[in-house]
Order: sequence, then C-alpha cells, then structure tokens
Amino acid sequence: MSDREWETDEDRMMYKLMVHKKFIGWVIDRLESEGISARRTTGNDSKGDILLINEEDVPRVQEIVRQIQNKYN
Repeated sequence: MSDREWETDEDRMMYKLMVHKKFIGWVIDRLESEGISARRTTGNDSKGDILLINEEDVPRVQEIVRQIQNKYN
C-alpha cells in the first residue's frame, strides 16, 4: 500500500508495524500447521521475530520460508 497517503508519520509506522505483527503470526500459524513449534520473540531479539522450539526444525523452516518467498515475491 505504498500509494496510501498518511495523515502522520506515526500512522504510517503503526500500519507497517501492524502488518509485520500479523505476518509473523501468520508464519507461526503456518509452521504450527506443519507440526513445528514456534513462538514470538520479545525484547527486540537481534536473532529475529520467531523462536523455534526445536533446533532440528531449522532445515524444514528454511524450506517453508523459501516456499513463501517464491509464492509471494
């Protein structure tokens, strides 16, 4: 929605943050539907927004992320 006009800079930033929040939730739901346990990080974790509970799920998560990127980019 880059063509949208914002009343304030804060409105634009809040919109982007809400889109990001919903996207992270959607990805976590997708992972859980694949049997992968994950949760949101807190404290502005420099490692990312999603914490995988089992380290051995990393290769499958990477594949799922590639699938998402291929579909939506």
